[in-house]
Amino acid sequence: MPLVDFPQLVKAAEEGGYAVGYFESWNLESLLAVADAAEAVQSPVILGFSGIYLPHPERRLADPLAAYAAMAREVGEALSVPCCLLFNESPNLDWVLAAIDLGFHLVMLSRDDWQPQDQIEAIRRVVERAHAAGCAVEGEPAPLAGVAGDRAGDVDDRRLTDVSAARRFVEQTGVDALAVSVGQVHLHGRRTVNLDLELLSELREAVGVPLVLHGASSVARDDLRRAVELGVRKINVGSLLKQAFFDALCRACDEQRTHANPYQVIGSGLDRDVLVAGRLAMQRTVEEFMRCFGSAGKAGRAT
Repeated sequence: MPLVDFPQLVKAAEEGGYAVGYFESWNLESLLAVADAAEAVQSPVILGFSGIYLPHPERRLADPLAAYAAMAREVGEALSVPCCLLFNESPNLDWVLAAIDLGFHLVMLSRDDWQPQDQIEAIRRVVERAHAAGCAVEGEPAPLAGVAGDRAGDVDDRRLTDVSAARRFVEQTGVDALAVSVGQVHLHGRRTVNLDLELLSELREAVGVPLVLHGASSVARDDLRRAVELGVRKINVGSLLKQAFFDALCRACDEQRTHANPYQVIGSGLDRDVLVAGRLAMQRTVEEFMRCFGSAGKAGRAT
């Protein structure tokens, strides 16, 4: 089906009382794992890529964003469920602007070293460019601790979103969705944290745009369900997907290491293909989160 705009996706989520998951991909196998999960459980979905590592200056190999955009568009348009495309959480303004021009439906500019006024002005610029192109913008007053896996994250470094500051941020920037910090920390699944649900409820009342949770890999599942009940309409998952893919890949490599046929174990698509093992493990993990978010079976609402 045709790709849909982000506002249409979250409007249906609001009406249906569920959250749409953004499940971060990094290559074709991971992108197809998310797409297959969405088809399997008939869930709306957000496909996309990390804006942290694609433009990272220390990358060993530089990949063009246009290739990722074309790949995501092709996969998304082939789905029978509603889908939009996200270029997520990038500190690189030029890449965010390029993502708008390449047809992503949602972009996010985020840095943890901004001065407040510089942050507001940069996001305003993105919003102006994005809205002119029919693209939505997600913002956050401050990134969660432990973003990008640079450190394990400190469970006490919660950086809770101030309600008044959140309201001002939305008013000053014009963003279409707000990522809030209500107890999450990017612990990358190593530990489980609980959310400040009272604060989340206050933010929901105070902020007039859809709320987003990042860092779902380390949040207690019951708290994620409760967050959806309280009005969170988009939830990001990354670390546990990569971990599921990596663990399955390692096991498959160990099993196939002796007398492996290279044509079968890499890229054949057969049972012995180690990439298939990673893709299937990631798909199962995505399906579990979709059920947790309440989006499974809701594909018909956003059409």
